[in-house]
Amino acid sequence: MEQVTFTFVEGEATLQPEEILYIETSRHKNIFHTTSRTYSIYRKMDELEAVLGRLDFLRCHQSFLVNMRYIRRISSYVMTLTTGQELSVPKARYREVKRRYGEYLERQDGEEKQ
Repeated sequence: MEQVTFTFVEGEATLQPEEILYIETSRHKNIFHTTSRTYSIYRKMDELEAVLGRLDFLRCHQSFLVNMRYIRRISSYVMTLTTGQELSVPKARYREVKRRYGEYLERQDGEEKQ
């Protein structure tokens, strides 16, 4: 499995993509919420999306980049994560977010059947 390395405020760290639940923007920095802890980084969300987008991360909101493996459902403009956390999905992004998540689920089903 591919790893990603970032230089965080806390120092350099190498993470497995599946360790990252989601990333949120907060006061000019981005917070990585992982399965074990949080990290802060001063990089633009667009840059993080460019790195992580090909690893099944989905930009559901201007301020959130979510690992699709942790999405439980998307309905009524709300994305619910397996942790129970709910993130709003703006109307302008909703159709695209649902489409990309649907493609991800189909890909997962295809991989399981092989």
